[in-house]
Amino acid sequence: MTTTPDAPPSGAPDAAALERRLRAAPDDLAATQELAGLLLRTGRAAEAESHARNAVRLAPEDARSHTLMALVLADTQRPQAAEFHYRRALALAPPDAATLANLAWSLTGQGRLEDARRTYRQAAALHPSIALTWHGWAQTEDAARDRPAAQRLVERARRLDPGHRGADTFAAALLARQGDGEGALAILGASAVRHGGPDPDALLETGRILDRLGRHDEAFAAFAAGKALLRQAGRRYGEEEAVDLIARLATFFVAPRLRLMPRPATPAATPTAGPQPVFIAGAPRSGTTLVEQILSCHPAIAAGDELPALDAVVRALPQTLGSPLGYPEALSELWMGDQRDGLERLRDAYLRHARKLVPAKPGQTLFTDKMPFNETHLGLIALMFPSAPVVHVLRHPLDVVLSMMGTNLTHGFHCANDVETAARHVLRVFDLVEHYRRQMPLRYLPLRYEDLVREPEPAVRRLLGFLGLGFDRRCLRFEENRRHARTPSHAQVAEKLYSRSIDRHRAYIAHLKPAIPILEPVILGLGYSL
Repeated sequence: MTTTPDAPPSGAPDAAALERRLRAAPDDLAATQELAGLLLRTGRAAEAESHARNAVRLAPEDARSHTLMALVLADTQRPQAAEFHYRRALALAPPDAATLANLAWSLTGQGRLEDARRTYRQAAALHPSIALTWHGWAQTEDAARDRPAAQRLVERARRLDPGHRGADTFAAALLARQGDGEGALAILGASAVRHGGPDPDALLETGRILDRLGRHDEAFAAFAAGKALLRQAGRRYGEEEAVDLIARLATFFVAPRLRLMPRPATPAATPTAGPQPVFIAGAPRSGTTLVEQILSCHPAIAAGDELPALDAVVRALPQTLGSPLGYPEALSELWMGDQRDGLERLRDAYLRHARKLVPAKPGQTLFTDKMPFNETHLGLIALMFPSAPVVHVLRHPLDVVLSMMGTNLTHGFHCANDVETAARHVLRVFDLVEHYRRQMPLRYLPLRYEDLVREPEPAVRRLLGFLGLGFDRRCLRFEENRRHARTPSHAQVAEKLYSRSIDRHRAYIAHLKPAIPILEPVILGLGYSL
């Protein structure tokens, strides 16, 4: 749980005024920091990043510059880099509890739970009355599967700040997981009354609890209300951008053009090259976290979680290849004589990014990358890593859309904030995958979530065989894996396999009706029933 910058005093300049000030004086540190903080507070971390970076350039020994940079990195799921800047801020100024607590949260995000606990203790000792410290610490204990400690800590947060929405929602989630759904709903109801209405996360948690109680119409109403609030806050599907990118990828990655592409002259996998990637592709909530948790039980596989490495390569690709074109068209530079090693440079950039984030151990030859909708970039993956295995996790598309409606997700151009937009994006990505499979060779394994749940051993044997690994029975006891899965599914993958998530959509079919005609080609194409 990261604390954001303090709100500015009443009458402080707005973003437009600060931007005008910076156009007149680009080196104005105070304005740069103020604008970065303002954009962060209003949920615009991507816009805040350039200003936070400039603040560090202008004042590399200023603690506030590093704190702002750390907050941006934490908000955009880059906890290792955030840790660096939190530590710089702490080294440049007297320690403060908020920065220590934020550092602890970045350690939690890396799965370094004991380090996080130790840092939370320091923060609490320095300033024991900050509710966010106790709330974040509670979530760390939950990640460590110490539910009693998590409950004690979140209740302390709630006592310190009865108006803390996040602590109320988390306390309700803990109670619901113990089987007290009615008690959890009571906490959320009282919280909504205190605040004059619920927030999106509370509504989505309400929906998940009602779903477990079998109150499906009420559950979907809560999901829909939560998503409506997110849309009102500006979280709308970037459909134009999504359609443009997918169309350009389909146009570029065609067999005649791909035959002209060079291949990496040197292999990525050598005895000294280090672990190589396994790309776990699939829509959010399709079962990718479960697959990663199973695989990471094997001694040869390190878990990478949702790695931003591929996205970093995509963003930097035109610059890396010295192209005036965007992605994917910039890959046409590979036809130039002085860019024939471009794929090796892209591949090595990916590996550098990934290895900073994946704590591989001796003997581990593979690591997982399970960023949702990784399959959008299957063409680039296959060019950089021709022999890399791609495990495409498939689940009934209506179950996927329903589960996306119950979770606060940003993947897929914010498609998950409405039934129809989620369905349209799932269809577009499915069609793109089919295009890639027709146009280029892929080391590709489709793996059904339903098969994995119903008959785990044959599915796991097939999966490990595809990766060239021997069967390891520990992979069937994935719930014993003490690794913290840093995704919304972390609580589910700490449980044994259960079948209640199969065909969940049947109880919601009336609410999912707008998605059915959109998804019918995918449903039938994958062999599912309507």
